[in-house]
Amino acid sequence: MMLLDTSIVSAFLRPDARAKTPKLVQIVTGWLLTEGLAISFVTQFELRRGIDQLARRGEGRRKLVAFEKFIERVHVLGLDAASGEGWNVAARLWADGGSLKPAQVFSDADILIASTAAFHSHELATADARLATGLGRITFPVAVRLIAME
Repeated sequence: MMLLDTSIVSAFLRPDARAKTPKLVQIVTGWLLTEGLAISFVTQFELRRGIDQLARRGEGRRKLVAFEKFIERVHVLGLDAASGEGWNVAARLWADGGSLKPAQVFSDADILIASTAAFHSHELATADARLATGLGRITFPVAVRLIAME
């Protein structure tokens, strides 16, 4: 199963996604139909906060509907179970990046999404080349697939 990061889901849910990013739409749709998809609760949080903010301004109704339909079709995964091991994975990965010369700095959201993929042994798909490169510099335990935004 593929775990999508926020950049992929955000692009996929855009109203003009089929015109602006047809390859991405084709790839994500294919995964939905065959392998199934997952996102992290961090991605759900990042997307929902933006959509809810739009809704409070009287905007974003279509985005909200598209988001809710998407959420129904994917698995939303927490960082880990009650053991806290997923959080330990995140801490180790963050420390691995910080110990490099030059240091590889990850945003909290990126490292938590990547750690969710690692903890659940799911490949990570991202459109963020900096994230993919950074994860390649450390010992990241699952594959990272960089998806072009075209």
